[in-house]
Amino acid sequence: MNPWIIAGLCLTGAGFIAWGSARLRLRWPLLVLALLLAAIALQLLNAAQGQGGFHDLAAIVAQSFTVLPALLGTALGLALAALRGHGPAWRRPSGWLSLLALLVAGLAAGATLLI
Repeated sequence: MNPWIIAGLCLTGAGFIAWGSARLRLRWPLLVLALLLAAIALQLLNAAQGQGGFHDLAAIVAQSFTVLPALLGTALGLALAALRGHGPAWRRPSGWLSLLALLVAGLAAGATLLI
């Protein structure tokens, strides 16, 4: 399958989930999305680091075409919801955990690209 199609689906899917959860004032969809992105990004970072000096280049490509578009889609979805006055509740524990997981996912994706 074309990786650009996968990237587009990740971007639109994550954007729709983020926008919908902020619009409907649901906390758990954004939390689950953020935790899944963090787990995937950390696994791909671990694979890209490899063992014995052998780096998995497919993990770097996968990070570029899955996690990074999903993070961008999440940011766009939350921004669109905030423009319409439906920002997420960041001050709740689930909001802090979502923000932390998104930060971990972003840092792991950035570290993978620096390998």
